[in-house]
Amino acid sequence: MSKVHAFTGDTSGGCRVILHTAMPAGNNLVGRTWKSCWIAAGRNTTSMVEGNGIGQISAAEKAQVVAGDVIELSGEVPLSVVGQGTAAVSAFADALVATRLGSLANEFNYYGHTQD
Repeated sequence: MSKVHAFTGDTSGGCRVILHTAMPAGNNLVGRTWKSCWIAAGRNTTSMVEGNGIGQISAAEKAQVVAGDVIELSGEVPLSVVGQGTAAVSAFADALVATRLGSLANEFNYYGHTQD
């Protein structure tokens, strides 16, 4: 699985990226797995075109996203970070993923709760 797929730069000084990360283990506060919440909410999709070319997602990667085993997130990496090289982009991507996973945990913490 590719962690970072870089796309176009923009006028605000950033490079649009698609990030892939493993689905976290565990459950939300109502006992639903993060994976089941993600799938039930219809988030197990990719915005990338399937293929083996530049800017495309392989069939195997896409299958992992659709199965809910991999989360696809979008973000932006500042061009100043891109200019520092691969290690800097990777570290920035890791921080972006951690922030986004924290937000998703808050978003889905009560997902699936029902009450009579």
